[in-house]
Amino acid sequence: MPNDQVHVSFERVADGHLPMLHAWLSEPHVRQWWGDPDKEVALIRDGCATGEVDGFIFHLSGEPAGYIQSWTPSEYDEEPWAKDLPGDVPGVDIFIGPPEMTGKGVATLALRAFAHTLFAAGAPRIVIDPDAGNRRAVRAYAKAGFVPFGEWIDASGRTLLMELTRTEFERTT
Repeated sequence: MPNDQVHVSFERVADGHLPMLHAWLSEPHVRQWWGDPDKEVALIRDGCATGEVDGFIFHLSGEPAGYIQSWTPSEYDEEPWAKDLPGDVPGVDIFIGPPEMTGKGVATLALRAFAHTLFAAGAPRIVIDPDAGNRRAVRAYAKAGFVPFGEWIDASGRTLLMELTRTEFERTT
C-alpha cells in the first residue's frame, strides 16, 4: 500500500496519453464502471479540449497510475442531483489504470493530493458520485475523507453522492 512517502504528481491530459487511456479504459475493472473505451476516450479528449473537464494522468513516484478529472456538476442538466450545487463546487472522477495497482490505496492517495490542489484553488467542497454498487470505489473515497450526503436513483441505477469539505479535509491533514 502506498504511504505518505510516495509522491503523487499530475500531468494534464495530452493527445499522447490517449492510447494509454484507451488501454486502461479497456481493462475490466475500469470498463465495468466507465463504459465503452472508444466513447470514454472521445469524451475525455473533447472535455479537456473544451475546458468542460480538467483531466490529468496521475503518477505515483513517476509511474502513470490512473486518470483523474474535475468538472462543474452544476453546469450539467443531465445530472439532476447537481442542479442545486453552487458553481464553485467541483466534481471529481477517478480510475486506477493498471489492474495490479487496484486495492492498494492508490485512489485514496491520489484523491487526497488532488483535493489539496482543488481546495488551494478555492473550492469550499468537492463532490464525487460513484455507482452505489462500486464498493471498492466507495471504500476508497471514504478513506480519502468523503462522506455520503445523498443518493440519486434513475434508470441507470443508484448513484451515491459523497462530499469532502475544506474544513474536514484541513482537520485530517
